[in-house]
Amino acid sequence: AAMNGDIKARQNLGCMELEAGNHQRAFKHFLIAAWAGHNVALKNVKVGYIEGLVTKEEYANTLREYHKSQNDMKSDARDKARAFYEMLG
Repeated sequence: AAMNGDIKARQNLGCMELEAGNHQRAFKHFLIAAWAGHNVALKNVKVGYIEGLVTKEEYANTLREYHKSQNDMKSDARDKARAFYEMLG
């Protein structure tokens, strides 16, 4: 699933690699998922940066790509749907 672009699967693979002690592989998965807009993966990349497992450049690039991904997903239809559901709840 991760190879087909499922970012949740990519995040999960990162968690599995982290539990197995494969930190470098784990953070590669987190980086990919964060670039695609997965917010938990972005938090994991931040932890990796704090712990010295992710470089400053990797973290900065990931932040830029995450925000770009979030902006790319914005649309008027989604904003209207979000407003509608907020009005209901």
